[in-house]
Amino acid sequence: MCLAVIFSCLAQVRPSKIGVVTSFGKIQDDTLGEGLHVVAPWWRVNQISVGVNKATVKNAEAASKDLQTVSTTLTINYSVQRDKVKQLYAMSPAMTYVEDYVDPAVYEVFKAVVSKYSAEQLVTARQTVSDDIHKTLTAKLQQYGIDVRDINITNFDFSKEFNRAIEQKVTATQNAEKAQRDLQRIEYEAQQKVAQAEGEAKAIAIQAQAIKTSGGTEYLQLQAINKWDGKLPVYMTPNTPMPFIGVK
Repeated sequence: MCLAVIFSCLAQVRPSKIGVVTSFGKIQDDTLGEGLHVVAPWWRVNQISVGVNKATVKNAEAASKDLQTVSTTLTINYSVQRDKVKQLYAMSPAMTYVEDYVDPAVYEVFKAVVSKYSAEQLVTARQTVSDDIHKTLTAKLQQYGIDVRDINITNFDFSKEFNRAIEQKVTATQNAEKAQRDLQRIEYEAQQKVAQAEGEAKAIAIQAQAIKTSGGTEYLQLQAINKWDGKLPVYMTPNTPMPFIGVK
């Protein structure tokens, strides 16, 4: 009997929690920190977590600036401010403040922020959107004594029609880039051929000029001599001139 009375006067507050004391439904001035405390038998200790907690909002849906429907799942890490635990308990004695305040705030902020961005911006500037949601949600939950630590957003999901349009746009862009690369390659190859033809034409013109300057036939004979391997024909008909050199 004595032990029962003693234990009824003890209350243990678990780690990362603060005890809000009520007496016959009235919130007392002092709160209890972590550890073992002596309390009056008629006191009730309501423990509120001040550590980092997680709230997940699934299938949050909103309309983008260009009226595209987008949905996602948001995970918020938050904590209750130590000096606001009594205020929060007074607002939500049933300890349902996540359902009552956090989740509705997340939905509201998500819709408000998404409406400022186009569907394309939601994809290309995702970090900016996430930072905007974090900043706006932090300001929203401050009034409840709740700090937003960080927020994680899964991929934005759009309608099937929008996804199909995005795929078609990506495919068209890729095809256009490939066509541009092919055109550049063809133009380069054509330029190379033109340069090669111009070079060959210049070489022929130089040779023709050299032939003309060097006396024509004598120059050709000299060129042939330079290429002759020194062997005479095996068979020669009478009065046939020696190779390359005219005999008179």
